[in-house]
Amino acid sequence: MSDKSLGGSSNLPVRRMSGSGSGSGSPSLVGPIRMGQREVKSCNYCYKRKVKCDKVFPCSRCVSRGLGDLCEQQTVMVNGKITGGGRLPSAKTPTLAQMIEENKALHRKINAQEKTIQNLMRKFEHEEDREEKQEQEEEDGLMNKEDYQYEVGQSGAGINRSPRLPSLNGENGNGVSHAEFEHEHEHEHDEMGKSDYLGDVIRIYGIEPKRYKENEGFQLESPLSHSGGHSLDTLLAMVPLQQSSQLVRYHCQTLHWIHTVFHEPTFLREHDEWINSIGVGRPIVKTYDYYALYYAIIACSLYFMEESSAMMMGFSQVSIAQTARYWFDTSVNCLQLCNFMVNPTMPVLQTICILPMIAHAFDASKYLGSLMHCALGLARDFDFHLATASTNPEKFGGNIQIELVRRIWWCLTITDSLRPEAHHPFHICMPTARTSPPANIDDYDLDDNKPIIPRPSSQTTRVTHLIAMERLAALFRNFNQSFNTKTTISARFKCVQEHDARLLCLLDDMPDLKPREDESYFPSNQDDHRGFDYRPWSRYLWMTALPPHRIMLYRWFLGKSYTDTRWARAREVCLEAARATLAARKKPVPTLFQKNWHVSSFTVIAGMVIASELTYGGHDTPERDKLRMEILEVINFFRSLTNKNAIINRGITLLENMVNEAEIRARPTETTDLALSNVDGLAEQPFDFSLDGFLLQGMMNNMDADLFNIFFQQDMNYS
Repeated sequence: MSDKSLGGSSNLPVRRMSGSGSGSGSPSLVGPIRMGQREVKSCNYCYKRKVKCDKVFPCSRCVSRGLGDLCEQQTVMVNGKITGGGRLPSAKTPTLAQMIEENKALHRKINAQEKTIQNLMRKFEHEEDREEKQEQEEEDGLMNKEDYQYEVGQSGAGINRSPRLPSLNGENGNGVSHAEFEHEHEHEHDEMGKSDYLGDVIRIYGIEPKRYKENEGFQLESPLSHSGGHSLDTLLAMVPLQQSSQLVRYHCQTLHWIHTVFHEPTFLREHDEWINSIGVGRPIVKTYDYYALYYAIIACSLYFMEESSAMMMGFSQVSIAQTARYWFDTSVNCLQLCNFMVNPTMPVLQTICILPMIAHAFDASKYLGSLMHCALGLARDFDFHLATASTNPEKFGGNIQIELVRRIWWCLTITDSLRPEAHHPFHICMPTARTSPPANIDDYDLDDNKPIIPRPSSQTTRVTHLIAMERLAALFRNFNQSFNTKTTISARFKCVQEHDARLLCLLDDMPDLKPREDESYFPSNQDDHRGFDYRPWSRYLWMTALPPHRIMLYRWFLGKSYTDTRWARAREVCLEAARATLAARKKPVPTLFQKNWHVSSFTVIAGMVIASELTYGGHDTPERDKLRMEILEVINFFRSLTNKNAIINRGITLLENMVNEAEIRARPTETTDLALSNVDGLAEQPFDFSLDGFLLQGMMNNMDADLFNIFFQQDMNYS
């Protein structure tokens, strides 16, 4: 029989072959037959999507997507011979890792299906509401049925919907019928957010799809570099409809306590109304400042979220960091588009308070530092610095708004005050402020219709950590002002000691936030149905922050303490604080706790203090070996971390250079005593503001000066 006699069509139905007539090594045939010039060795899934297949059935791609049971070779007729068409014998046994990955993919598929059902039910309810409204309008003679349907159809015509969000008119967002959608659903629905979100974004901005497919590590560029970057419609089309509610609620439940600059109940209500309006095809119009705040919130959520949780939501392992970075850039872009320097708004200031949470991860610390300082001036123009306890709340819009004003002002002043630059003139750049501290009260207890009743400091709310942070900022503002007014070195050392004593008592009336030496952070309560408890995370941050701030106070005398025994206390405190920082850093904690920028930068500072002791401490060989092992332990700890950032990578280089310098200095003599006796006439010497006041002359010989500036910048994660 000729090839032609088999049929003029390239698709022939073939039943699955079974029984003894089919050998164990031959595949069973199922589905239509395609005419071709060569045998297709890839599986159906990979062949249709033009991606690389490892040609082992089930292939790794299908296994990772939970489609291992559907992985089949395509049926093709080549020169009258039918090839493929079924499951071939597997050339390898699935590993445990593959089975776990496939199990996760199946869970994602179930989750996606449940969300689709919920969306359909929600849309059905809105459809019923529209029908009731339509009937009422027809009775009133305002609109006939045909005009109403036409208007509804036109209202959603220009909206780019998510391709995974089916509508109730028999088609999904791409015009595919329900039958076709259900067929594709078996293969693709579990991937709705995994790579599809980035795929949608590159199509929105006109990036060539082929370029994206060929390189899975493709880096999305700033929205400003693509056409449509200035369009509100484009920003709306980028909204991750399927994951938006989860991302926003994750931020509110897990991260909100860090800043508390928006009112959680109000924002959630507004967000849900907005997302529902998009779902029914009649989106509420939002402005650029709202998009700036929205994308800042979900970018923080995706960055801090556990990788497994993000993958359960539909994001691929490769795209998590890339998508978070893209949303961060989009938020910054929206700030520029709303012309915030000329027309500042409350959402603009809220956005600027939130973005520093992740700026260090995306090389934007330097930019955000300038942005925060600009925001301080904008807030002052709005009289945020005058929201005293006696101010009428109606001046700012009610009880809720005046509390947000106080929180925003404190967030901005905290960030600006805790920069440890050498000569920060706080008394000049800080405006005269009479703003009262934020009330120690949860968002859900705030109400415009009843008076604000704050809780005592001993009772923890979502605002307590912010209040404690402002105490730390106020302490350093006071220290800088007082320190710079002293004219003798002895007076300045006394000033340091006084502020150190205040620092140690900072959290005495906040027992829930005070670090606990014997605390265990596992099991984590992050997924607890009772809600996330931020207090262990806050205690960990204070445990890793208080000792380094003691170093910040005594740093002016650390270098001098190696040559003048009068300042030996500075050396003792810095060593004690450095070892306390390293001990806290090595505690086993959830990955979430380690993503704040200062956790890494303060660890590097602690290592530098011990390296200084190794180099200039004048110890004998056994003690030097012990100190050297401490530093190498820090370096090895950094290298063992799976999530390294720029601070850690540059810190490793810095500490290695300091160890090398110590070894060079130790070669001429085995013992070197650098501690010198007091010299007459030094008691009232002018204080030296050069780096020599911090470390000894020559210490920079074998170090990168930019790395050394980790002491004088918030973090080193920018170019």
